[in-house]
Amino acid sequence: MNIFDVHIKNGEVIDGTGAPKFKSDIVINKGKIIGIFPAENGDVRDPSENHFLSNFRAKHTINAENKIISPGFIDVHTHDDDNVFLDPSMSSKISQGVTTCVAGNCGISLAPFSYKGEVPAPIALLGKSEVFRFPRVSNYKEEFNNKPSSVNLALLTGHSMLRLEAMNGEFARPATTKEISKMIVKLKLALADGSIGLSTGLAYPAANDAPTSEIIELAKILPEFDGIFTTHMRNEAVDVIKSVNETINISSTAKVRTVISHHKCAGRENWGKSKKTLELIGEAKKNNFLDLDCYPYTASSTMLLKSFVKRADKVLVTWSDNYPDISGQDLNDLAQQFGISIDETIDKLYPAGAIYFQMDDQDLNRILQFPGSMIGSDGIPGDRHPHPRLWGTFPRVLGKYSREMQLFPLEEAVYKMTGKSASVFGLEKRGIIDVGNYADLVIFNPETVIDKASYQSPKLHADGIENVLVNGEVVWQEDSATQNRPGMFLEGKKFH
Repeated sequence: MNIFDVHIKNGEVIDGTGAPKFKSDIVINKGKIIGIFPAENGDVRDPSENHFLSNFRAKHTINAENKIISPGFIDVHTHDDDNVFLDPSMSSKISQGVTTCVAGNCGISLAPFSYKGEVPAPIALLGKSEVFRFPRVSNYKEEFNNKPSSVNLALLTGHSMLRLEAMNGEFARPATTKEISKMIVKLKLALADGSIGLSTGLAYPAANDAPTSEIIELAKILPEFDGIFTTHMRNEAVDVIKSVNETINISSTAKVRTVISHHKCAGRENWGKSKKTLELIGEAKKNNFLDLDCYPYTASSTMLLKSFVKRADKVLVTWSDNYPDISGQDLNDLAQQFGISIDETIDKLYPAGAIYFQMDDQDLNRILQFPGSMIGSDGIPGDRHPHPRLWGTFPRVLGKYSREMQLFPLEEAVYKMTGKSASVFGLEKRGIIDVGNYADLVIFNPETVIDKASYQSPKLHADGIENVLVNGEVVWQEDSATQNRPGMFLEGKKFH
């Protein structure tokens, strides 16, 4: 009799391809899926023996009756660069069914970075100067492999980090040819060390003065390493259409796989522009590898910046170094308490973070429904009073937008979180339930799965997520994290 590690019985499998669900058992051994077979049929495929077996037992059996078994969710937009070390349980993610995080987004990454001066926004989102302890991606990878978390992690290289270092902190101008050359050398080394690509945060002070040509020169490096380019665009408000066109230009000129990060149309005067942006993206997709991710909320969150405050209906302060006890309070209320203007209040609180209520439900629904749009939380784990997306993004898509609003079938919702994401980001043997793939799996109740985190109570874990497995090991069960830390550092492909 063969003895395997895990046998998941009687579940409905949604395999991550978008195909209809089917009833099946799944057998796992040594971190990978070795068998998928109809529940009423006792046979399991054993690839090493290349024949069917009907006589086996498992060390651990999970009954998934009336539950969905899906690939583990891939959070394609995170800022968990340091969180995987600070909180290796990664409860905010595994409680949602997330098994892989893509970190290093919005132009900021913990590695590579060895600049020691004062850092501009948004770099402080990742932490204070002492967290920047990885001059190379290889240093980061080594620490992760020595101290793994419960989730897998893939790391993008932040353009702002390359920029600040090459320009010696003089970021409020275009980079010179020599400085771009320095960035290219550092980027190539990062990609060789295992980074999966380049991210930009062109809306922020650290990179706002970088012209399109600077980005194209860096993006041209990526195809050699099969690297991906992700971008927090230059503008997501009044110039959102112009910014989409800039992104399409970068993608087509550099011939690089491109993802528009957390696509949105911010500010009331820009509501409805998603009709045009999605039309442009859809047309560009015919000739380019162009995709987008989004989160299922009409409020965003980042550093507290005056330019962002001006277009928001309401602003909640999530943290302030100078006033740590005001987290979760309304910016207008704070200005009244201080007896000063909004701008003066921002200066008084800074550095600080905020939640901005500034998007329209119809735009959000349209972006979520866009064929092949992916899901990313964009959660900021260091916030004292975080945006609820940190704990609620994926169950919210399943519960609110698929089951309740029926924007798309459950199979499509899962595809947007798994198979599509793994394909776009080049995460091999992830995101699809198939024999030989890694056993990153989530078992959830399709009738009850829903987010519980709110703007008032943002750290509540979701309902309906029953079991989460990463590389074949259970990391979440009975509403709590286990002690298992099977996460792997997922490297980019190298063809150079």
